[in-house]
Amino acid sequence: MTTLRKHNAVIDDDMSSQHRHSPQPPGTSRISPVPSFSFEDRSEDKRRSRGSLTNDYYNNGSSFIARPPKDRASLEKLDKRRELTESAEKLVIALVGLPGRGKSFIGRKLQIYLQWRGARSKVFNVGKYRREVVANVERKDSGSSASGLCSANFFDSQNADAKRIREEVAKLAMKDMEKWLENSQEQNHGWGSVAILDATNSTRARRQLILDFCHDRADKFGVVFVESVCDDQNLLDENFKKKIEVSPDYKDMSFDDAIVDLRMRVQKYEEQYETVDDDEVSYIKVFNLSSKVLANNIYGRLSKTIIPALMSWHIGTRPIWICRAGETVGSKTRGDSLGTSGFEFRQKLGEYVENQAVKFMKDFRQFESTDSLVSLAESVCGEYPGDLKVTRNSVATFGRKSVMLVRHDGTRKRAGAFKVPIKVMTSTMKRAIQTVSLQNLVDLDIEETSNLNPLDKGDYSGMDLKDIKEKDPKWYKLLEKDPFSTRFHGGESYMDLIKRLESSVIDMEQQVVPVLVCSHISVIQCLLAYFRNIPVKECTSIEVPLHTLIELVPTAGGEWYESHVSLLDGEKNAIIGSCFSFDSVRSESSTPIWGD
Repeated sequence: MTTLRKHNAVIDDDMSSQHRHSPQPPGTSRISPVPSFSFEDRSEDKRRSRGSLTNDYYNNGSSFIARPPKDRASLEKLDKRRELTESAEKLVIALVGLPGRGKSFIGRKLQIYLQWRGARSKVFNVGKYRREVVANVERKDSGSSASGLCSANFFDSQNADAKRIREEVAKLAMKDMEKWLENSQEQNHGWGSVAILDATNSTRARRQLILDFCHDRADKFGVVFVESVCDDQNLLDENFKKKIEVSPDYKDMSFDDAIVDLRMRVQKYEEQYETVDDDEVSYIKVFNLSSKVLANNIYGRLSKTIIPALMSWHIGTRPIWICRAGETVGSKTRGDSLGTSGFEFRQKLGEYVENQAVKFMKDFRQFESTDSLVSLAESVCGEYPGDLKVTRNSVATFGRKSVMLVRHDGTRKRAGAFKVPIKVMTSTMKRAIQTVSLQNLVDLDIEETSNLNPLDKGDYSGMDLKDIKEKDPKWYKLLEKDPFSTRFHGGESYMDLIKRLESSVIDMEQQVVPVLVCSHISVIQCLLAYFRNIPVKECTSIEVPLHTLIELVPTAGGEWYESHVSLLDGEKNAIIGSCFSFDSVRSESSTPIWGD
């Protein structure tokens, strides 16, 4: 008898004639249920069925049931994966890398991203501890105030006194980290607590110290090393400049003196630097700030989450524009179209985005003159430079439907538009799609995604707050008490919405061209909580004005500068994410904002 095992059935093709021709009740099949599962050897079955399965293998793969591995190597691998897959409520991300490799930038971005996702997260910068300890030592020796700044000689491996201090400050940082991780009383929505240890951690001995500290305890902490490797000299030069601008170690030094000291410090570290190569530990290597990422033993929930984020972050600049869909003529149902003011907003939006996108190309893509744009226009239109010329007047219509090109023999040619590099993301709602269908720009790359659709209110869709309160006052009280975590019956909570928006945030972060996002109040509230780096639970009170463009530009430290442009009246108000009090753009009422 030949037995073919596929899906959940066994088909017997050698049944007796009696069974083959015996009547069957209507609607029944000759496919019998799978017998009880067993790993017993079925070599005879395999031998007989090999011929019939050979051709099917290339389409569907082997249909034989997988068996547990018996060799020691495979079992050890599975044991390691099982250990690392366990949910770590307390995780330590230890940064690794030479000075000027962007570790603090990565640490800051990790903290913002993880907090937005609902985890408790904090950066422990060992350099800060080092400056405090050195300042205390200097005060004791001199009896006067001290800065705690250290020259490159402090990082010499042969400097015994400095080495002792470096080890002491590392232990101080880890002890504070331990206390913070043990205090888990703050709400984290099940995503645990993540401590980020920002230091060079450049030797195997130092990394082993971290592992021993985190594992030699009853409730051991999970540990993931994130190493930043940079061998691009141009990128290093830029990183060094930024480090000198912001690091307290160089605040009283000239740039020339600082760059000499920094390069000497790097050299001292290079003499003893050991890259992460122990495949028994969990680590992620980021090369040249996300141009390449290598992951080893990364199976945990939080660990897997940060890999796409690490791949998306970069130090380039570009604006991200966020706006609500324009005003509609109806009650904002899925099929509503824009009203008169909505179409007016779209017109103004298109003009503003076009002008700013061209400015971005000139300022940040090194198109510094009109002549450069002329050269670009010639290449985009697919003509040979020797065969035509592009007038300066035609460049003024950059990004519009068409331009007039003038050949060298005086004849004219109407050419297609130059495509303005903009990434456009919109919800699938009709009013949002209409808002970003900018008539003055052509060939826009518009991504319609349901991730940007408004909060799903489930059974209460289409109802206002008054109606919901009357229908279910008990549930409404829960909503008022905790608007972030309370889930609408049959729908979503804001916490669910954050998870839905993860991939969209990563998509926005990874772009190197301007980004235009059109969505709705609830979604924009969640996005602004991320870009402003405010507690995510406070997002429900963020006001999102209609017909206003929110412009976000990255800062060197990993945060965002925010400004608001009221397109219908032309006003622009600056808001600095790291310094501004957001009370002016939050609701004065204690009742959260749920209208989309």
